[in-house]
Amino acid sequence: MTSTSTDSDPNLVARIDAAGVPYWVSLGIVVEEASEPGRLKLRLPMQDALGTRRREVMHGGAIASLIDAAAGGAIIGQFGGDEDYAGQATLDLNVTFLNAATGDAIAEARILRHSRALAFTQVDVRTEDGTLVATGRATFSIIRKRS
Repeated sequence: MTSTSTDSDPNLVARIDAAGVPYWVSLGIVVEEASEPGRLKLRLPMQDALGTRRREVMHGGAIASLIDAAAGGAIIGQFGGDEDYAGQATLDLNVTFLNAATGDAIAEARILRHSRALAFTQVDVRTEDGTLVATGRATFSIIRKRS
């Protein structure tokens, strides 16, 4: 279930492949835009299963998962074409919640800095009207194939 903008690079979208990540599928995460390596926009549609006790408010755990997914997807977009790339692992995830998300959540991720072994990311999550609901930073280990 991948819905991408016309600005997206089909090769990056294929590399990120939201439909191939079972957890993303369970949550309903889709690729919104992947136009350049190291940047990614994902959408998490609001649904009853993601609500809190106030059903119209998206659970913070779902938003944190969206932040981790967007950051990880940006890294795949950056490193996934490398011959020795074998994956990545989240080392650290920090989320600050600023407002309630009462509709779809849209995450925009970018890599702030990277080396062959580490990547530092920033993700902002907004509603469709542009309201900033959360911001996060994640650090990832880049896993390389052994020679």
